[in-house]
Amino acid sequence: MLNRGKGLSIRVALWVVILVAMVFSAQAQTAFVCAVRKGEWVWVRAAPDREAAGVGTIRYGVEGEIHEIRNGYARITTESGQSGWVDVSYLDMPIRERVYTITAEGPVNKRETPDGRFMTRIKAGARISVLGWRYSKKGELWARVFRGGYVKAMYLQEVE
Repeated sequence: MLNRGKGLSIRVALWVVILVAMVFSAQAQTAFVCAVRKGEWVWVRAAPDREAAGVGTIRYGVEGEIHEIRNGYARITTESGQSGWVDVSYLDMPIRERVYTITAEGPVNKRETPDGRFMTRIKAGARISVLGWRYSKKGELWARVFRGGYVKAMYLQEVE
């Protein structure tokens, strides 16, 4: 009888370990690509603050995962294992192409970058292909759309 209870305790402990592992692996779920210009780099900082000490740099095209976003900074880990905080506006979160509808009552602005120059307007109800996501310097989420440019994510709804 004691043996049977021990086996049950081991199974319960094993399930707890599996559940904890699943929770921790789910926290690092957003992939990123460093989106600075080719040949350029961005600081990786010790804390989510512009005045925090630099602990390294990442260059154009470096990939990794985002674990948390705070104060306009993302806590990242690169594929090579480097970790720290990067200004979210330098990261691009690519996805497989998905179709969205513009849900605003009127047309929405399309910009070159989330903080960039106005390009054109897209009418309400239009369908667009989204290729990825990026945060502005203000921490607003923008969608990278097919044929270039960005649209505020708050005006999009995925088409089923």
